[in-house]
Amino acid sequence: MRAILDFLSNNELASALIAATILAAVGGIWKWKRDRRDSANIYRFMLDSKSRTDFDFRSTAAIASHTKLPAERVAALCARHPKIRRNEKEKESWTITA
Repeated sequence: MRAILDFLSNNELASALIAATILAAVGGIWKWKRDRRDSANIYRFMLDSKSRTDFDFRSTAAIASHTKLPAERVAALCARHPKIRRNEKEKESWTITA
């Protein structure tokens, strides 16, 4: 362990690469958790909306308004969600798949 610490303290390039790798990993984990949280909020809103209203499809703007997320983020998350699909006739609306 001492040899590794000596190497890192004497080699700035190796230290910088290790620090960059750690920061990238932390950033990736944070983004993944945030995407999961926001996707769950969108899905929950769509489940509630489908059970309380007669609407099968919800617009990106309606989802964004209720979840307080930007419309671009809502569209990106809905496009990646396995249980949400886009309306083929109206491109800015989404529904829950069975």
